[in-house]
Amino acid sequence: MPLHDLRCPACEVTEKDVFFRTSAGFPACPDCGNARNVDWSHGAAPAVKGEGYGSFTPIDMGVLGKAETKEDYDRAVATIQKRFPGHRVELESESKGQKQARLDSFKQRSYEAKKKEGFDDQSRREAAAEQRAKKAEMDGRAARANTAPPKAHMSTPGQAV
Repeated sequence: MPLHDLRCPACEVTEKDVFFRTSAGFPACPDCGNARNVDWSHGAAPAVKGEGYGSFTPIDMGVLGKAETKEDYDRAVATIQKRFPGHRVELESESKGQKQARLDSFKQRSYEAKKKEGFDDQSRREAAAEQRAKKAEMDGRAARANTAPPKAHMSTPGQAV
């Protein structure tokens, strides 16, 4: 059942988002009773939805990953339905601003958790500097222990070593 804006050509009355059965035809105008037509003056072209190339918009399914194709989406929905029988899967769209706000709040919660454990940016830099110093010390020890490496003995067929 489609949802259209209908316009009466006789009295110019436009009714927005009319829900009707296509098999029954367009409903009559509530003011004058004449037949109405679909009003395309809003400028939006009719959308075609289907299984063809380019008909699927990638969806971020959270912990299940990003569904790039309809098959990936169907697989993710089947996984959700298996884990939660009897529940419906409903997708909510998220604007770029909402996604950025969600990511910012995640970063803030992560920062607060690290700070609570006493692991802030300063301590992380100190730990990294300490790791670099240990590595440099180990590399120096290895270089000192290997100051005069034994010469490699290469034998060529037919040559005495």
